[in-house]
Amino acid sequence: MAKISVIIPVYGVEKYIDRCVKSVVNQTYKDLEIILVDDGSPDNCPKKCDEWALRDARIRTVHRENGGQSCARNTGLSVATGDYITYVDSDDWIAIDTYEYCMKLFDRYKGANAVQFDVRLTSEDDIFINQPKDVINVYKDKEILEYYLDSSTRKSGGFSVCRCLFEAPIAKRYRFREGKINEDIDYKYKVLKDCDEWIVTNHVGYFYWQEGNSTSSGILKARDFQLYEAAEELYKLTQAESFGKIAFLGKVKKARTAFSLLSRIAIWGIRDNTLNEKKVVKRLVKEHRHNLLLLLRAPLPISRKILSVMFALNFTITRFLLSTVKGYINK
Repeated sequence: MAKISVIIPVYGVEKYIDRCVKSVVNQTYKDLEIILVDDGSPDNCPKKCDEWALRDARIRTVHRENGGQSCARNTGLSVATGDYITYVDSDDWIAIDTYEYCMKLFDRYKGANAVQFDVRLTSEDDIFINQPKDVINVYKDKEILEYYLDSSTRKSGGFSVCRCLFEAPIAKRYRFREGKINEDIDYKYKVLKDCDEWIVTNHVGYFYWQEGNSTSSGILKARDFQLYEAAEELYKLTQAESFGKIAFLGKVKKARTAFSLLSRIAIWGIRDNTLNEKKVVKRLVKEHRHNLLLLLRAPLPISRKILSVMFALNFTITRFLLSTVKGYINK
């Protein structure tokens, strides 16, 4: 039986770590190596990780100085011994049959190097999923990269590595950019580029917690501008490709950066003393207007295209309208 290495970076999630680890320990697929990487967490997480390692022989804890999620993932990669690699963020959790389902797909499609399952966003601990009828697609060679970029443009969450199982030899060839956020974007591209076949299923296997200390939601901070670096990395990788829409979609991702940051400001605001909100907004709006025509040609959802136009016309009014709608929904 093939072994799966599950890499879980841990930092400041004392409230959530037990829920996360329990969901992995209780998997119907039992041949697991569960690697808890304590990234110098200042709370009770290091102790909890050690306690879990004592309770289950499949769990090993690695303590390291704080370096961020990308460093923790790289630490996990360096010690993983499984045949397959996957990742779970420590404030999220997975469905009980996720890995068994994936391994059955690997058995059915012998040439596949990776499986991707679906994800649900939730703010409820107890959530029942009525699984949809299976829709399974297998992408090969350059189709893999085109689908990765196209699907990630159309729908949020496509860049996440947490919704994938990768063959270990391929996953371990690369490392996440350390000290950065949005590190999934180019890492996943590089791994998928080396895959011959990629299985994509609509089976819901991962639950993304919406009230945790997420690095990808909430108020805008200075470090969020690292999205430019991730987009630039992806852009450089894609421009070497001539197949289909790969190069175009890499250009779209780069052009979306200002829009993505403006969206965060419009919904959550800025609370960072190092940022001058007025100057930041002015610069981003100018850049966004320059990229607007490209975004309107991209396979973005119509709702995002409408929002793109509204940002370009009048960001202040659009922000007010969004805050009003958000306040009404949260009542």
